[in-house]
Amino acid sequence: MNSDSPSLPASTRSLWKARALVTVSLMTGVMGSSVPTPLYPLYQAQLHLPSFTTTAIFFAYVVGVLSALLIGGRLADRVADRRRLLLPALAMVATGAVLLALAHSLGMLLAGRLLAGLGTGTLTGAANAALLDLEPPQHKQRAALFGTAAFTLGSILGPILSGLALQAGLYPTVLPFLIIVSIALAVGYGLWRMPLRRTASPAQAPHSPHAVHASPRALPARRVTQLMLLCCITLSIVWGVGSSLMAMGPSLGEKLLGIHDYALSGYASSLLAACAGTAQFLSQRTSSTSAFRYGNMVFASGLVCAIASLLATQAWLMGVAVLITGLGFGAAFIGAAGIVNQIAPPQRRGLMVSLFYIAGYIGNAWPMLLGFITDHAGPMAAAMTLLLTAIAASASFVILSRRLLPIRS
Repeated sequence: MNSDSPSLPASTRSLWKARALVTVSLMTGVMGSSVPTPLYPLYQAQLHLPSFTTTAIFFAYVVGVLSALLIGGRLADRVADRRRLLLPALAMVATGAVLLALAHSLGMLLAGRLLAGLGTGTLTGAANAALLDLEPPQHKQRAALFGTAAFTLGSILGPILSGLALQAGLYPTVLPFLIIVSIALAVGYGLWRMPLRRTASPAQAPHSPHAVHASPRALPARRVTQLMLLCCITLSIVWGVGSSLMAMGPSLGEKLLGIHDYALSGYASSLLAACAGTAQFLSQRTSSTSAFRYGNMVFASGLVCAIASLLATQAWLMGVAVLITGLGFGAAFIGAAGIVNQIAPPQRRGLMVSLFYIAGYIGNAWPMLLGFITDHAGPMAAAMTLLLTAIAASASFVILSRRLLPIRS
């Protein structure tokens, strides 16, 4: 900007600075959760862990997130200054990263991941509520855009950060976490200096960055229950596939495709997140029902491609499979989220959206099952169990959606 350009009013500058700080705080939490993706095989080798125990390190994060969502969701609406939750959440993310950087035992890894999950879960509720507070009534949808961007960027940048450290040999189990700590401290200092004024009613705050405001459909209670179950199980399956890629992708890539560079397998997680984010953005212009159906079809197609990659032992084909699966992941996700928001009665929308995302996090237990199967039946059996189950489920979701949602919504 040149010297002749008019400067923004101080209040406007402050609002954009606050939006940036809150968005980056949420992104930092998600980065902290995704940074270990290429590192799990290193932990497994260094500590001589079976596959099931290695996936338990990943699941410790899920336990932390679920605990924070169940408890912190209520607190987010009770505090006048969102910083009272944002700052402790960033402190938990930073402390978890320190524990992971110093980890030399399974206990430290579990504790670090648990703290990272608690911090990210708290940030999810508080940051999205803060973003909504910062928007005028006519621009409330922009808060969801910032929240979605934070999640997508965090999921992309985390594995890239640790992958680059791996390939460069720059203390991969230490340096990425120290960078997370540095960002968390910097953002925390900025938030500490920036009061977050509330300009919206707490009741208006969405429970998720992907919440979509829509008028409820007049449907029978039984149909609402059926659609709710359909959307929850869908999210559980697609998140289960995504979390399995994060927790076991590098290990399975080495054993089944001969990919010995763990960073490349970590980048696959970033590719999945990037494609999912792109599909979510593009799907906002289509009906929720169409996004749900086409998303599941594309998702299943990507998994079929993954099976072909494993049977032919072609690593490049797995890259294509991840790209297609990511696009289907994002579309099915945003479609299911849109359906939940449409069918939920106004007085129960917050509860139903919370249950929807809790179902997704429960799906993150998939890697533990795969770890168990890997230890007892081998990696190919584990991969095929996941892929065939998810393909069958996606096909069933499309058929059920045609019966339960015969019209475009």
